[in-house]
Amino acid sequence: MRKVEPASTTDAGVALHEMADRIKRRGLIIVLSDLFDDPSLVLAGLKHFRHRKHEVLVFHVLDPVERNFDFPAEAIFRDMETGEEISTLPWQIKAEYQRTIGAHIDRFRRECRDAFVDYVPIDTSVPYDYALFSYLAKRERLY
Repeated sequence: MRKVEPASTTDAGVALHEMADRIKRRGLIIVLSDLFDDPSLVLAGLKHFRHRKHEVLVFHVLDPVERNFDFPAEAIFRDMETGEEISTLPWQIKAEYQRTIGAHIDRFRRECRDAFVDYVPIDTSVPYDYALFSYLAKRERLY
């Protein structure tokens, strides 16, 4: 039996490519992720699934605080993967953060649409089953 150790960083793009190569029969691929990884690599992995004729659905999961950056006082932010910490006054960087996260979301929305990958933004305040059923109901109305 092989022991698997967690890595300090994720590499979703590589993992998606490996899975696309392993899955031989066409099917529905559902990805639930915060997509906080190299967008070019993740998008290339998603496109690899489409190239292999899979249907791909991406649930972009974000906490409302990650979208809005509503922190009232000085805060210390710690990267959960690297342990790196920064201390800041959130109001000083809020506008730039919102611009950056908005561009990140827009890029995934646009490039998924262009690659015929269904992109569904959801936040953690919505139960996953509700988000999934809402998406399926919307999809049913479209077809």
